[in-house]
Amino acid sequence: MKKFIWPIYLILLKKVDSTNQYAKKNIIKYKKNWTIILSFNQKNGKGFRNNYWITEKGKNLTFSIILQSLILPIHKGYIINVIISNAIHKILLNYNKNFWIKWPNDIFFKKKKIGGILIENNIFYKKIHTFIIGIGLNVNQTDFDNKINASSLKKILKKQFNLKKLLNKIIFSIQKEYIFFKNYGEIFIRNYYINNLYLKDKISFFYIYSSNYKKKIISGIIRNITKTGNIVIELYNNKKISFFSQKEIKLII
Repeated sequence: MKKFIWPIYLILLKKVDSTNQYAKKNIIKYKKNWTIILSFNQKNGKGFRNNYWITEKGKNLTFSIILQSLILPIHKGYIINVIISNAIHKILLNYNKNFWIKWPNDIFFKKKKIGGILIENNIFYKKIHTFIIGIGLNVNQTDFDNKINASSLKKILKKQFNLKKLLNKIIFSIQKEYIFFKNYGEIFIRNYYINNLYLKDKISFFYIYSSNYKKKIISGIIRNITKTGNIVIELYNNKKISFFSQKEIKLII
């Protein structure tokens, strides 16, 4: 087995509805930092806005990490998403340069989604003390519903992956990125994240959920993210700089 920076505690489940839900229900039982809840047969994985993560048995990576060594104020919770996104992206760049981080928590290859991250927090006295980090990555699956804008590493790279070896690489990369944050700070990891954002500096279309905007579909250019993780968009029609949270906006692809 690959050596890790910190030891991991692997919990392998034959079948589970959702690794994140399992981790949440058993958080008192699994108190060790870097506990990994892994299943190659996840039946009911969920993403943001209750979107489902559909996965074939034995072909993809679906796992959750319980992280308890990092304490952050609520407004800085986005940092863990940056750490995870950067770490996965760096692994995939070894295979192809056309992988991107789609704000705030997806991994894309060109116009296709191949991975997603869902982070849930335990908050105590206005600080986040425990992160449950759910990760789904399409690896060896090749059949997808045409209605789903998805692909996999196997379809893209034309090769079969060993799931356990790939998991070990990702976990090691996450631990390494965590060290980068601890040693070099927020700006260091933010810069990598921003420089590798999907469709950055390109005209794109967005659906607006916020009631502050009369128009529900706008055009704009992704320029940056704020110090709290919101996206910074230059509106195309008037060059105005606007800021949006994850709940207020969605990129139209």
